[in-house]
Parts: sequence; C-alpha cells; structure tokens
Amino acid sequence: MNRIFQSTLLFFVIVGLLSCEKDDSTTTTPSIPYWQLAPIDDTRIVDFLKTHYFNEEEFITPPANFNNDIKFFVDETITEVDANGDGDILDSNQVAGGHIRTLLYDYLDNTINGFFIETKTDYLSVDGVSHTIYILKLNQGSGVEQSKFCDEALLSYEGMTLDLNVFDNALNPVKLDLSSTVKGFSESVSEFNIAASAVNNVDGTITYSDFGIGAVFMPSGVGYYANSVGSIPAYSPLIFKLKVYGTTELDHDSDGVPTYIEDLNGNHNLNDEDTDLDNFPNYADTNDDNDPVLTRSEVTNTYIINVGDSDPIMISGEVEIDRVVDTNANTITITRRIYKDADLDGIPDYLDADS
Repeated sequence: MNRIFQSTLLFFVIVGLLSCEKDDSTTTTPSIPYWQLAPIDDTRIVDFLKTHYFNEEEFITPPANFNNDIKFFVDETITEVDANGDGDILDSNQVAGGHIRTLLYDYLDNTINGFFIETKTDYLSVDGVSHTIYILKLNQGSGVEQSKFCDEALLSYEGMTLDLNVFDNALNPVKLDLSSTVKGFSESVSEFNIAASAVNNVDGTITYSDFGIGAVFMPSGVGYYANSVGSIPAYSPLIFKLKVYGTTELDHDSDGVPTYIEDLNGNHNLNDEDTDLDNFPNYADTNDDNDPVLTRSEVTNTYIINVGDSDPIMISGEVEIDRVVDTNANTITITRRIYKDADLDGIPDYLDADS
C-alpha cells in the first residue's frame, strides 16, 4: 500500500517507506513529452466523466450504516460495454427507486444536489506544461483547517486507474506527509477541509463528523508519468477517492520555521529554495543562511516564568509554538516564533548571513 509516494530527498522518504509494502517494482518507459501527453490524458479523463456515474443517490439519501464510499458506474448504453455481465448493454442511469443518476461530466463547474466537480491548474505545471486535475466535491468538510501541500494529512483513500482497477487503499485513517506524495494527490487533498469534530469511542475507535469527502481525477504528468509502479501502467491517469479528517502543520527540519514558510517563492516546490547554496533546500536545512547561528535561534523567543505568573506580553508578530510545564521546578517554558530582522534590512535573520 501507500504507493502514492514520490521520489524526494532520501532522508525524508525513508521514514515513510519503512511502513510500506516492498513488493512493488518500478520500471520507466521512454518518455513522452509532457506537452504531448497532457492533452491526451485530459481527453481520457473527460471521456471517463462523460461515460460514468457515481452513487449520488446514497449521498442524497444515505442508507443505514452508509460509510460515505464513492462508487463509480459505467453507462453501458453510451459505451456499448456489458459492464455488469448480464448479457445486454441496456443499463444506463436509472437505479432502484426510480432515481436517475447524473453523468459525472454534468457536475463540471455545476452544482447539482450540492455536489460539483471543480478543476484546478494552480501549482500543477510540470516542465512548463500546465496540467488540470478534476476534483469531485461531495462534502467540503466543515473543520476550520485545510492541509497545506506540505502538511501531514489524516485521511483514508482508495486509488484506481480509469478502468476502475484498484491499486492501493487505506480504508482506515492514516497519516500521510503530503510533501512526499505525487503532486496531483497533495494538491487535491489540500482543497478539502478537515472534520468538524472527532469523538473517542469506548471501543478505541474515533468517530469523525462532517469531514471532507470527494475524489480526484489526475493526469499521469502529476501522477507517476512514465513510471510503471506495481500494477499501475506507465502514463496512467489516476483516480483517488478521499476522506479527509485532520491535519498537522509540519516542520521537516525542526528549525522553527514551518515547511510551508520555507517555500519562499510560493510555487509549492520545496526543492528550489536553497538560500545558502549548500545543496540542502531550506526545508531540510537547520541553518538556512549558513551563519554561526542556527535557524531555530533566529526565529524563536523563549520565556521561562513561574507557574501561576502571567504570560509575557506578546510582541507584534509573535506566535506561541510550544509550552512546557515543569512541575518539579514550578516553571513554564514558553516558546514563541517571530521572524527577527536585527539589521532592519527587510530580510529575516534566518535568511540573512550578515544579520
């Protein structure tokens, strides 16, 4: 499982891979240029949307014990394919109870029964070629937070190819570092809000309410591209069904600067910022400017007070990131983040070697 991981700095990938199955083989075929492949993949995805339905009736009127799983169905009449093996191609959009399903394509930028499909191209350019992902939104989620592209997301998912062959799943909630997944995955998960609440049950399970639910249809250029991974053929557009429950902000190098802040140019590529040119990108570098002071010391203020005393007054721009109570010493250690600029040159100290 967990085949959504992509190649990135070895140091940070090893931890994620240790828990994954190791029977997957990866092969690479000769590359088709992105500019040539992108429109082909887009046509294949649109064709899928024009010939398939989902179990909308169950989301409109949920049956007892409905688990919010999305199911896709082919329209046999349109495709002239006997998908259910009953000897005819007459099955189309009508289901039990007289409900008539809507083709996925009709949800494109169009809200029906509260559901819609939106497109996203931001941050999905590869080698200068724009790619489009299609995100089916069944529930936005009403939690206040959304995962950023490099945060940890708590979610369950199922991955499949356009012929609906499942290649990976995590049916129970798992935590994934989105910066180590394929681009189409991280950029779709980050479009959903987390659950409104989480309740711990007596049996040890957790019940999440009003969480993000949907699916993403992505071209191979923001998936595995020319790589054949396990049962996924090269150049395969992918589908991921998603349920998004929670998120945790990550600081990959524990330097006090959240990883998303290390993306200085805001292009969602963590590997193209290396302030001190030491071949370690900032998000993996504990001393971003290579001066005698570590980044953490240049971005945090630490206060030690006695238990019961008032907190020190917040400096403008300060944010508390840690609080430790020592009952033996009767003290509280408060750590706050603030991007200091000692020489007032407009460059934060942690990025300024001569600060």
